[in-house]
Amino acid sequence: MPQPLFSSTEVRAVAARLVTDELVIVPVRHHSPACAAAVEAAFARHQPSRVLIEGPRSFTDLVPLLCHPDARYPLAVYTWSRPTRRSAGSAGAGGYYPFCDYSPELVAAQLGHQAGIPVGFCDLEVGEQAAAASETVLPGSGSLQREDVYEHSRTLTALASRLGCRDHEDLWELLFEADLAPVDLDEHLARMAAYCLLARGDQTTADLDREGTRQRESEMAWHAARALAARRPGDGPVLMVLGGFHAVALPDLLADPPDRPTFELGPADEGAALVRYGFDRLERLNGYASGMTSPGWHQRIWEERRHGNPPDQARRAAALTVLLDVAELLRGRHHTPVPTPSLAAAQHQLGLLTELRDHPAPLRSDLLDAVTSCLVQGEADVEGRLVRRVTGQVLTGHQVGVVPPGAGTPALVRDTLDRLRALRLDTDAAEPRNLALDLYRNPAHRRTSRALHGLRLLGVPFADHVAGPDFVRGRGLARLQERWSYLWSPVTEGVLAELSLLGATLPEAVETRYGHLLEEATAEGRVPGSIEATSLLAQGAVLGLHDELGPVVTLNRDALAAETSFVAAVIATATLALLEEGREPLEATRLTTLPDLVAAGFSRALYLAADLQGDEQPADDVAHALTRLRELLASPAGQALDPDPFWAVVDHLRRHHDRTLVRGAAAGLASTAGRLQLADLARDVAGHLASSMPPGEAAGFVRGLFATARETVWQESGLVEELDGRLADWEQATFLAALPDLRLAFADLTPRETDRVAELVAALHGGEKPDVSVRRDIDAATIEAHAAVSELVVEALERDGLAGWVTR
Repeated sequence: MPQPLFSSTEVRAVAARLVTDELVIVPVRHHSPACAAAVEAAFARHQPSRVLIEGPRSFTDLVPLLCHPDARYPLAVYTWSRPTRRSAGSAGAGGYYPFCDYSPELVAAQLGHQAGIPVGFCDLEVGEQAAAASETVLPGSGSLQREDVYEHSRTLTALASRLGCRDHEDLWELLFEADLAPVDLDEHLARMAAYCLLARGDQTTADLDREGTRQRESEMAWHAARALAARRPGDGPVLMVLGGFHAVALPDLLADPPDRPTFELGPADEGAALVRYGFDRLERLNGYASGMTSPGWHQRIWEERRHGNPPDQARRAAALTVLLDVAELLRGRHHTPVPTPSLAAAQHQLGLLTELRDHPAPLRSDLLDAVTSCLVQGEADVEGRLVRRVTGQVLTGHQVGVVPPGAGTPALVRDTLDRLRALRLDTDAAEPRNLALDLYRNPAHRRTSRALHGLRLLGVPFADHVAGPDFVRGRGLARLQERWSYLWSPVTEGVLAELSLLGATLPEAVETRYGHLLEEATAEGRVPGSIEATSLLAQGAVLGLHDELGPVVTLNRDALAAETSFVAAVIATATLALLEEGREPLEATRLTTLPDLVAAGFSRALYLAADLQGDEQPADDVAHALTRLRELLASPAGQALDPDPFWAVVDHLRRHHDRTLVRGAAAGLASTAGRLQLADLARDVAGHLASSMPPGEAAGFVRGLFATARETVWQESGLVEELDGRLADWEQATFLAALPDLRLAFADLTPRETDRVAELVAALHGGEKPDVSVRRDIDAATIEAHAAVSELVVEALERDGLAGWVTR
């Protein structure tokens, strides 16, 4: 078991080893203003000759951009590594390395750059980090600055509880950020050494190896050794800025250097891009494992300190501006009154809470409690939800960075941004925007739709399709508008940067990815199923790739010819018909071969239907497919088709299919089309409800008939009369066995149709239409339980010779 406890002597000994004449190691927490100030103090005291920073070593080339005077933070470097030859377990890796004004790493880079000394990064590349870890710790949109070891430390959690802190964030702010004295570098190093040693003491060697920590530290030690060897006489020390968890281990590694780690990764597409970032992404409460809680709060304090205010005044001034901004948002955006006396009370209570809790200056937790106490009317978790949400938004902040000129933004990112802005989409919004597109009447909206669908195809997190027609899956086609929700985020830029190898423009990348889908569908000479092929064609039309769909049309023709499933052939043909009818939204007139494909699919479906006899395919699916073929014949896309072969197939299935549900569906279709006279339909009904027919099969015929011709229940088909007579002859157990199928049969009837059936049944027995109250609070289990009790009562009456009292 790990031993996390250290004496003060041991801690100060570790801190002392961090500073020598040749090497100064500053342990930091990512995005900590206190650590950024410690970096400034170390730079001023030791005047280093070289700076090394934790981060993938390829970031060294980005230092001039990070230090560009026109850069506005927060920004992030998105880096990726993706194998050029895909294989099992080789999905690649990627991640973000964010910077804000008070990031210690950025401050170190800026100070070194201004001093004209070499600045470099000294960690493994992202692909190597993923290879070093024995479990996945680098998701494609994750952070390379993971600090969850502090949050999960049992020792630090116990320390937080002892000091009255709510969590490790509250503990950090109390121990490091709220110090009122000027930065004492030696004291800061000692505190950081203690903090990080406590966290590291909770980790076993297996824990460190599982996340690749020791291999990363070996890489850092290798870079440190090289930098030390490059020092010339009279040079200042090498300054290393490392996450504290790694920093406390480095002196031992330099004293006994391990081998530099090596990896056999194979050929890979690798890169890094500087992209915009936002405070909402830096917020730890939003899931960023390395974030500081409330980055906007720390930014306010940092700026106050930059203006020369003492630490206590900086915190009080930042707290006052937070209170004023919360009040302004509540009053303006949410129309919630905030009396000025309540604001004054909140500020006063903030001071009292700070003093009561013996905090050197107001902490974020003190501010939240003051707001809750003075601005919330009622329960904090009910009436106070709005106030707490708005306060959280103010503390998080809405700042978004600006990439400097010449940042080498990948062409695909630039092109996509330009296209979206030309389409009048807001790519600078801090909150999701809603968008409605009229695909049938507005060509500009169709262009916007294609761009959004293209981004979805690429897997770029930008827009969510909320509602509207889905021509690929054949859903929601009655809707005239597409509705989207969209938000441009750093993840959007990062994924686009990674996809730059697909093309320099959005249309090129979409066409390349679509080509990959076609290659996958036909890999090793495979002919895909007809549904897969038609979906691919529909997707191409939605994306506006009409001019590139020739091979896909040929693939559809081959897939239909090879299709062996009647149901699949019908689904594919229906999809093709929808494409043919989508003249405006899909510009289907450009696909001149669609009518021929629809005719080929129709013929193939009828050919396969002629061989249907039993359980080749589920009876429900066959019935539904027959209905879709009937709808196709009635649609504009089916006007050129010959209906006679279809009705011949329907008549064949009505007479010869083994499943009564299919026979009933075929009878219903023929009846509604006037191809089956009522007398013949009545004969079919009577035959299937005859006493010789098993109850389940009889119910199956009713289900099929209702599925395709609900109106037959009140026509002169004899169905109601035959069904009523058959039910009267059934024993209770027989009726209960057939009841599930009967329920399914009647489930699709509208309330009006159900009332009509009830009226017909009542008339058969000489009564009037019953006024039946509907109970919707009784479930199926309750009904079955009551039926079982009724059966027991009947049996008891029969045993007592009272069977005549029972009416079956």
